[in-house]
Amino acid sequence: MRVRRSLLNFGSMVLSTAVTTVVALWSVPLLQLWLQAERFGAFRVVTAAYGYLTLLELGLGGALGPLLVRALDGDDRRALGATVAAGFRSYLAVTALTLAVGLAMTPVIPRFAEGLTGAQVVDLKRAWLLGLVAFLSLPMLPLRSVIEARQLGYVVTLLLTLQSLITTAVALMLAWAGWGITGQSVAMLAGSLVLNLGLGVVVRLSHPGLIRAALTAPADATTRRAVWGLSLPTFLIHLSGRVSYLTDELVVGTILDVRRVNSLYGTQRLAILGQTVLQAVGNAVWAGLAELHARGDRTTFNRRLVELSRLVGVLCAVGMGPVVAYNRAFVARWLGHDSVKFTYGGDAVIVLTAINVYFLAQMSLWIWCFSGTGRVRRVVPIALVGALLNLLASVLLTRWLGLVGPLLGTTIAVLPVVLWALPARLHRDFGTPRGLLMGAVAGPFLWGVVSALGLWFVARWHAPTTLAGLALGMGLSALVSLAFSVAVLLTPEEREQWRNRVHDLRRPRP
Repeated sequence: MRVRRSLLNFGSMVLSTAVTTVVALWSVPLLQLWLQAERFGAFRVVTAAYGYLTLLELGLGGALGPLLVRALDGDDRRALGATVAAGFRSYLAVTALTLAVGLAMTPVIPRFAEGLTGAQVVDLKRAWLLGLVAFLSLPMLPLRSVIEARQLGYVVTLLLTLQSLITTAVALMLAWAGWGITGQSVAMLAGSLVLNLGLGVVVRLSHPGLIRAALTAPADATTRRAVWGLSLPTFLIHLSGRVSYLTDELVVGTILDVRRVNSLYGTQRLAILGQTVLQAVGNAVWAGLAELHARGDRTTFNRRLVELSRLVGVLCAVGMGPVVAYNRAFVARWLGHDSVKFTYGGDAVIVLTAINVYFLAQMSLWIWCFSGTGRVRRVVPIALVGALLNLLASVLLTRWLGLVGPLLGTTIAVLPVVLWALPARLHRDFGTPRGLLMGAVAGPFLWGVVSALGLWFVARWHAPTTLAGLALGMGLSALVSLAFSVAVLLTPEEREQWRNRVHDLRRPRP
């Protein structure tokens, strides 16, 4: 059942990413055309700033996860209700803090978007203030944690897909109507409303009475202490993650120019969409790994972790090779409208992005092992040192090298964490064999480098001239790479296991 649900969770994320990718490829050129380069880049900066503001959630979501897994695994309704109630009350305080800090940040937001005119600055501030309203929904997050802890992440994925589609539809409509950056915040609010209504309906149907218990149950001091005891280290992990994922656009918008944010966003877009799929592996399997750990089955835990690390590597090698090879041709046909004033960021940007995606995906999977089992404190020093190095290197290298600076800063910070610090910590805490883990990472990476180089020469020799031709070339390249990876990189036992899992997934549930 654990494997089945993990496959459903991952499969739903892949399907969701495919849908949202198609919608994004169609909508982004229109948004850039209707908003113009400065306003589009400014909203990207606002989105990144909101990402940092969510840090004031203080890691409560990650802290609730392992507590909810224990309650659900033991079928302890009292503990489940107490945990959700403690989460709800804690999020009320977090909401007030987040809104206060967001209001205080309003005067400094334009500093992250150099190059805006006076009217555009007013539009930016108005959009920022309107977007803060979405944070009123923070107390709904414990409901999402309940669904994910039950290994029903595919339900959350469905709701997130619906949210994305509604957000995009409203954003296009308001951009066309001339609402500027403010219209994009209105669209974000519309999507947030749909997501939270959906979460409430799902939890009410699957756990009758749980929402009422969260609102009316007396405070449980023991549960509250357990939640907050895990929240600080989880917050620090989230902080380091934000530095890795969201710093680039803020650094570029501050040091270079807001229009250069467009170049970074467009050049990286395909690779970042692939990163979303890879991160879905950790989101899909963390509850199952946590359950194995709670039952003391360390052997199966480590075998699955090595297997999943190889799977993440294979998926990344299969996807990133065609992206690196065909990215320049893709961007030229996707964002080639003269009025957009888009400038391709360069091949170095996509190469570094692909490398970072590969190792950040592995890092995300491994950190889930600690977060999902309540051991997140063990990796906080590693994550904080990596984040600080990332930030310092990104700022300095952006001043010296331009657009590739923040990407190279991420590479410098991530490699020591993935190649040494986290494997050592996994071995110490869970007994994970470092040699097997590093082999699972190195094999697909080397194959990805070789395939990307080969495809790069093919793409230069015969570059497709249409988006349909690009899709065909990239798709065929990925299929050939996948066939090689399955035949060479997976062990015979792993191939047999995956065949059995796919076969089981097709069987109707009793």
